[in-house]
Amino acid sequence: MRFSTIASFLVAAVLAGIAVFGARNWFASERQNFATQLQQQVQQVDRTPERTIVVASESISFGERLDKTKVREIEWPSSIVPKGSFEKVEDLIIGDTEDAARFALTNIAAGEPILNTKVTIPGQRAKLSTALTPGMKAVSIRVNDVLGVAGFVLPGDRVDILLTRGGRGVDSYVDVLLQGVKVLAIDQTADDSKDQPSVVRTVTFEVNTIEAQKLVLGANVGTLSLALRNLTSTGIEMNERITLNDLNDIDIAEDLIPEEPEVKVIVPDPSIARFTMLEQLLKNLYAGTAEQIQSLEDKLNAQEPVIVEREVIVERFVERKPVIPKRRTVAVIRNGKRAEYKVEEGNARILQAGVQVEPDG
Repeated sequence: MRFSTIASFLVAAVLAGIAVFGARNWFASERQNFATQLQQQVQQVDRTPERTIVVASESISFGERLDKTKVREIEWPSSIVPKGSFEKVEDLIIGDTEDAARFALTNIAAGEPILNTKVTIPGQRAKLSTALTPGMKAVSIRVNDVLGVAGFVLPGDRVDILLTRGGRGVDSYVDVLLQGVKVLAIDQTADDSKDQPSVVRTVTFEVNTIEAQKLVLGANVGTLSLALRNLTSTGIEMNERITLNDLNDIDIAEDLIPEEPEVKVIVPDPSIARFTMLEQLLKNLYAGTAEQIQSLEDKLNAQEPVIVEREVIVERFVERKPVIPKRRTVAVIRNGKRAEYKVEEGNARILQAGVQVEPDG
């Protein structure tokens, strides 16, 4: 091999190696740049503005004064914060004087965000009036251990108020005066964290003006009783007046009434329904055919048998006269001479060319 050829191969191999090395480095650089850009985009999407929110560092009871030892700031990762929250402790605690003090209007759990609806404005005491919903009134009625559900009614509960009128005579009756009334306080306690029952003498409710008038009038004309209801019960019942005559009716507690069995509707599979319909059609066809066959057998069995007389074959001998075959005259010309022959009619037909047939006689 010539030296020039070997040199050309070597130069080509070196150039190919340089090209492969350069391409590999370029692809690695592009891959690294793409990964860096992708990571920056992900970080930009996940990055949210850092905010803080003020929460309770310990449990705060109703009417308790707030100070910097009972609250703290935490990072709030979302851009959406609770409405009425405080971003800085300085926004909540603006001073140590009585004119700047804030008090809790409800129980606040540790770690719960402090909202402006749960605390008083600066300088305002945590009184019952501050816990009232705007436009509502607080009205108290006198109760005892029986009328007050044995002390199981606590602040925050909801009750139905019953009015009994007519004294102890035969004209006594009971009406449901109000339904779902919120209990604000029992005696002088408005703390809704109280969970121990106690016999009280007064119960304070949150009502509107008309309901307040009904409560006051009902307390003067009759006896008010409380009926504790479930906190999740928000429905309004259509109640009727109960009189002494209704006491003769026998009522059964709802939990003792047997429940009607639940009827489950099973939706069949369309393919199964088609097979079922086909099977039913075949059964009906078989039943109809069987009935027709049975009916035909019954008709055949009911018919009288048909007696067929035996055919009698009689042999008779008939004398047959022999048939005399007809004869014809066949004229044959040979060598200019004419000759006649008497032949039977059947044999005369075989003579074709040059034959003259004359009937006999």
